[in-house]
Amino acid sequence: MDGISERTYTHYHALRGEMARWLVQSVQRDGPDRHGGGEDEANYALSFFPHYLLTRDEAVAARFRTLRDDLKSWVENECLHGYEARAEAHHGTEPFLLFLPRYLGLFPDDEIARSLLEDAAHHIGNWIEDIPPWYDWQRDVFYSYQIGTEIVGDEARFAYELAEHWRFVHIALAAQRVTGEARYGAWALRYGRRRAAQLVECEGPLPLLWDMQGRGVQMADIDTPEMRRMSATEHHVVGDSLAGIENMLASGVIYALGDLYLASSESLFKQAARRLVEPLIDQLLDPFADPAAAAIAYYRWAFDDPSLDGAIRRVLSAMPEEVDDEWVLMSPERRVRREGGVGKRSDMLYWGHWQADGTVQPSCQPSTATLTLAYQLSGDLDYARRALGQAAVKLSMARRILRGGREHADMGGAICSVAAGHGRNWGHGAVTGCYGPLLLGTRERAGSVMPLLEVEGGVPERVLTLVRPPVGEEGEVAFYAAEEEVLHWRIEGEGAWQSETLKKRQWLRRSFSKRAR
Repeated sequence: MDGISERTYTHYHALRGEMARWLVQSVQRDGPDRHGGGEDEANYALSFFPHYLLTRDEAVAARFRTLRDDLKSWVENECLHGYEARAEAHHGTEPFLLFLPRYLGLFPDDEIARSLLEDAAHHIGNWIEDIPPWYDWQRDVFYSYQIGTEIVGDEARFAYELAEHWRFVHIALAAQRVTGEARYGAWALRYGRRRAAQLVECEGPLPLLWDMQGRGVQMADIDTPEMRRMSATEHHVVGDSLAGIENMLASGVIYALGDLYLASSESLFKQAARRLVEPLIDQLLDPFADPAAAAIAYYRWAFDDPSLDGAIRRVLSAMPEEVDDEWVLMSPERRVRREGGVGKRSDMLYWGHWQADGTVQPSCQPSTATLTLAYQLSGDLDYARRALGQAAVKLSMARRILRGGREHADMGGAICSVAAGHGRNWGHGAVTGCYGPLLLGTRERAGSVMPLLEVEGGVPERVLTLVRPPVGEEGEVAFYAAEEEVLHWRIEGEGAWQSETLKKRQWLRRSFSKRAR
């Protein structure tokens, strides 16, 4: 067994073991918290989705069902007709935005989950009687930032459109996928076209807000408490030219644009997506650039566009060498946003490296999502090794030191914050940045986590798989077994299972067609 292959497999096995141990730990400790199962509580479990796809462990499915049941209880006790009576577009959408669509991606016939999602979604286009209208079909805008089933704000101070309104596109597309009702997708395309055109037509830094006439509001024009809240100024530093894009990443807009493009083939959505990701290329070597790297990798796949690869490779060519010093987990005394760029939050954790003289040097190591992107472009196994090793160490340290984070899954200082990122990262952290994308070629599709590679019964514990998606050319899957193993696999969308006998400590590589997108 050559050194890099052995170490890559060892890191993979360690990460898989850490995820299994966190599941046990979480079941014991992370019960319903202050929201009683609602708001963003279930979102703390986002990193368990790739773990389930990899292992098909029934214990993960059982954990998901308890989170579903807790969410159901919260909706019944705290909501009116399936949604909070008084809410706003940021927190009001969270219970139906990340966990629930992903869960239904795995278990589409779950009637409880289907009902929860649809009861929220059918308010979006005013499709239910006796509820104040949310959407103005004449102007194709939401009436307010404040949107609930009892109260829809009519005050001018809340009459803005912002990144969070894209969250209703996610919910609508997930509802169409689950229910088959065309009205959800038709609305999403209608609203998405206008919002995408805003992005394409914008010159200079992306605005943080838009008024109801479609005029952008830049950071210098944010001058009221309400505007500061809606524009998330506490998550930005003054003068950051990426603040508007950061807001879009925090609401997963790139993934909505991809879904709309795959549904319609309309170039407008591709142009808008490129408008978001192109300025992020220079961020790739920032250690906190998890959502930037994930967005770029997704753009390449969803739009089958390798045209940015030259620029990406130029940035990655300056990647710092790996260091052997021990990792250190750090939390500053003050909660304040300190640096510009994306992937950051005022209460986030920092990482460093322990030096021989007892001091700590802040880490300059790229995120696991950036290392995953580097592997996808190059096929260089060492990038995969570094990503899996970093994820395993960080999750191990987080489990040892931090609480789970279910009480506020958006927070920056919990196990879930390390594994799947804080609330500005749209589910991209040290684990999710590599665990699913590297091993199974996962990507988001209408709210579900879809693997390019499927292995019957789950990937055996002693088998490592690595996937390079098809972007401009064929994709590749590589298998490596610590012991001889027989498995059955296929690429998503292909009917027949392929049987492979993996030889001990040898790589087996197979290419697959571009049509898997």
